[in-house]
Amino acid sequence: MFIVDVERLLLQYSHNDYFNFAVGRYHTAIGYYNTAYHHSTWLQTAIGRPFLFAFEDEGGILPTHEVGASISGRLPSGSLGLHYIVEVGNGRASRTPLDEAIQNVVDENNRKAVNVAFFARPQALRGLQTGFSVYHDRLAPDAMPKIGRTILAAHVVFAKPNFEWLNEALLVRHAPKGNPRVFNTPGFYTQISRRFGSYRPYLRYEYVNAPVNEPVFSDVGLRHGPSVGLRYEPIESLAFKLQYDRVGRRNLPGMNILTTQFAFTF
Repeated sequence: MFIVDVERLLLQYSHNDYFNFAVGRYHTAIGYYNTAYHHSTWLQTAIGRPFLFAFEDEGGILPTHEVGASISGRLPSGSLGLHYIVEVGNGRASRTPLDEAIQNVVDENNRKAVNVAFFARPQALRGLQTGFSVYHDRLAPDAMPKIGRTILAAHVVFAKPNFEWLNEALLVRHAPKGNPRVFNTPGFYTQISRRFGSYRPYLRYEYVNAPVNEPVFSDVGLRHGPSVGLRYEPIESLAFKLQYDRVGRRNLPGMNILTTQFAFTF
């Protein structure tokens, strides 16, 4: 059986460098990784995405996909290279086993999700990008009060053909209506790699910590640990990757994972 799952479908209009409009299904501009690599295993150095940016159908906690409209472009800033992105969409459905996470044709509440992002690519240091984003939506889980969701994200990355250093941090805030408590889930990852000819060793450390009584992320808990890997490209269009992950979890045994992957392009 074959299942067709459209990940991105956009109608775009580009007036100039300062104003671009798009409508359809897109990757949200939360942080850096989600729009830099999309679904391509070839483009990303490591085997998989950081847990923070895992896709919805793989247990990810962020609204990595969105159905709606966006505007984006450059800001008059000279050599600083400032850009903006504003997105308005259906948002992600409440995190329950029966929900389709990405709301394609309906929205479970009467408010739209809004994401505003800014980033800079200074000309004086090619490969450097810094930025932040603020995302806000409201969830409507079954048999529970409505929950306000705010996602704050910031990144500093330096990516060149032979060297990369990626750093991102997020804070997911859930505020149930009528409850004075706000549940904060922080997370971050850092990844560094260096190419030596056909070989590219890499190291990543990631961390996410959802509170014990978190109303939305009850299945997330605390996850942290390093990933060590090697990417080998025998020819220009083929890559072999070998990666070891050590995953620590709250009140559960740690996991040791060894993974291999072949990626190619044409």
